[in-house]
Amino acid sequence: MHETSDVSQLVRLYAMISRMRVLSSTTTVENADKVARMIVNTYLVPNKTFPELRDMVNSGAIDLLRDFSEACREELQRFGFV
Repeated sequence: MHETSDVSQLVRLYAMISRMRVLSSTTTVENADKVARMIVNTYLVPNKTFPELRDMVNSGAIDLLRDFSEACREELQRFGFV
């Protein structure tokens, strides 16, 4: 759903990614950038119906954070936090 846009939240997202560029691996930052682009691009498409959302969940297409979270886990493991 994307009836309204909150530019301040988008600015916060890009600020977090900028901090990641200093502290995180290239893979983590690339995946964070990918998620941000997907969020912005989602605002350009029509709202999904519930059956469309169900199909996206069942196909794995809706898991926007999978690659990013896996990159974060690998980074934490590399530093001995997990």
